[in-house]
Amino acid sequence: MASRKKVYQFFALECSYYSGKVRPYLRYKNIPYETVAPSIQVHMDILIPRAGWSVVPVIITPEDRVVQDTTAIIEYLEQEHPYPQVVPPTPKQTLVSLLLELFADEWLLLPAMHYRWSKPEHKKYVDLNFGFVIKEHTSPLEQMENLDDFKGYSFFKNSIRSLGINENTIGEVERSYQEFLEDFQEHLNKYPYLLGYQPCVADFAFCGPLYAHLYRDPVPGYLMKCQAPLVASYIERMNGAELNPSHDVIDGKAVKKSVPPDKQGFLPGDEIPETLQPIMHRMFREQVPVLLDTVKKVSQYMKDNPDVDVLPRVIGLHDFRLGDVTSQRGVYTYPIWMLQRITDYYQSLSPGQQRMIDRFLEGYPGGQELVQADLTGCRVERMDVRVRRAEPAKSKL
Repeated sequence: MASRKKVYQFFALECSYYSGKVRPYLRYKNIPYETVAPSIQVHMDILIPRAGWSVVPVIITPEDRVVQDTTAIIEYLEQEHPYPQVVPPTPKQTLVSLLLELFADEWLLLPAMHYRWSKPEHKKYVDLNFGFVIKEHTSPLEQMENLDDFKGYSFFKNSIRSLGINENTIGEVERSYQEFLEDFQEHLNKYPYLLGYQPCVADFAFCGPLYAHLYRDPVPGYLMKCQAPLVASYIERMNGAELNPSHDVIDGKAVKKSVPPDKQGFLPGDEIPETLQPIMHRMFREQVPVLLDTVKKVSQYMKDNPDVDVLPRVIGLHDFRLGDVTSQRGVYTYPIWMLQRITDYYQSLSPGQQRMIDRFLEGYPGGQELVQADLTGCRVERMDVRVRRAEPAKSKL
């Protein structure tokens, strides 16, 4: 009798930012999975009791283990399914993948949330996507009506203020995003993925905001397809579309094209594509000052509140700058855990490798300061969608 194939359950929604990160990873790895679009009952009876929060994405493994958080999901699955490789084997490329994963997870959140919640032109489409779940047992037209009274819907809609999206910053959010699209399209004109000819973890992270919000939602989707069609095509490829001719004809049969050796894998020699520089500079110019100030604010909060174990998701406000505009946004504690993975990785390198990384980061403002940041005053470990205090020995990459 044939053995039964082990299948993961993938609790996810098409409109979910972070579901959009895990889904193409599962497809690329050819990991058997069943998508569970969760109903209210699934949230109440499975996700809240087992994951600790009403959240997607979540996977339940064939061994009935629950894993929540996209980074934790991918790290777990990498142990179980190491091939094809998505973590580069070399120091610079690994660091860049970690950095761009953080950029996608936490900073592309600004244009993603802005375009979703600030554009009345596509409100009915957005509302329908939420209504599918919130008002599951009503007719389709009713599902897109009167959603503001529902807590989950209002939470996402109102969160843009805490992210720093307001009437003063909207123009800069849109300008920065449209420049990002142009920069990314230039990169994709030369390489199909961020680090060459196969996707790294950061490619899947890019799919979170770029697919769920900025490709699917009508207003930014139109913008992407018109202004940066190579980015739209990248998102389609990452989600399984075959866009280029894939087969030759040999003896009257379609045979899959062979890929030349120089068009396979990550770039050789730990090379970072020059075409990524504009995207990297954007991250270090816009996001890194926020991260460095977050380290200071969270360290001070933990010092002033020694009895607080689980940190609030937001611990006040701080200034940030986009282009010529200065405004305020919430001090988010979760990115400390993401940054901690980067500084831990840097610390794990040999002295020679660290010097190589330092030289590479010289061209980026705050680059060395970021990877060498002292996080001893704000060491955390992840729990559901929050973080809690951790002793230094408890936290690792």
